[in-house]
Amino acid sequence: MSSRLLRLGAGLYIALFALFMLAPLFFVVLNSFNSARFSSFPPPGFSLQWYARLLDIADIGLAIRNSLLIAAVSTVIAMVIGTAAALAIKRGAWRSGAAVQSLLLTPLLVPKIVIGIAIFIAAIRLGLYPSYTSLALAHAVLVLPYVVSIVGANLHRIDRSQEEAAMDLGANALQTFRLATVPQIRRGLMLAALFSIVLSFDEFDISLFLTRAENITLPIRMYNYMQEFEDPTLAALSTLLIAVSVIVFCLMAWIGRGMSLNQLTGRRTV
Repeated sequence: MSSRLLRLGAGLYIALFALFMLAPLFFVVLNSFNSARFSSFPPPGFSLQWYARLLDIADIGLAIRNSLLIAAVSTVIAMVIGTAAALAIKRGAWRSGAAVQSLLLTPLLVPKIVIGIAIFIAAIRLGLYPSYTSLALAHAVLVLPYVVSIVGANLHRIDRSQEEAAMDLGANALQTFRLATVPQIRRGLMLAALFSIVLSFDEFDISLFLTRAENITLPIRMYNYMQEFEDPTLAALSTLLIAVSVIVFCLMAWIGRGMSLNQLTGRRTV
């Protein structure tokens, strides 16, 4: 009886927590169909006018293109550096591996505004402000810890005998990695890449210091629009982004199907 009550209480808590987290999204979606010129609840009527108005926002196409470009470039940079770092940490016969891993995870501990100011000053000193390069490098720094963690966790679970067999057959280090290691961690690499793209595309705090009109990103353009107008146009755009996020989440769930929590966190079972 007590275990049943415990499960019922846990289920109720999870349901309330999910409702608390998802309720704001429900109001955003509902407001995107609002027929009024200002956000109001309940809406006096329903209309698709705000979705049509998205095309009238100045530089919205440029902002989306910039966000996609910067997300792609920063993900490539983070994947290359992060995968190499994870291999060095997990396979390297050196005592400083834990210290290096802690150093790579530092961006998770430092406030984003501090990182943004530091990169802003460095970009000015190096002559990279404003530019796509400074944004891509900044976003790569931000997503690098996630790549190192996810790839490193997957490296715990691979079959080393396949790598040893490849080396016995004459493969060099790069060939061994490409032919024996990558096929075993490809799902982890795909998850890390998708996660990095989503984080970079949605980044606001660091981008706020590094963007100007020519390299503006979508979150910054949405912030600027909110400063000028109070209509539900941003609710319509947010609804579309929520839909894309759901699709990406489903894709990540499909890629990670069958993977245990230990494979995602790097914990070893005894």
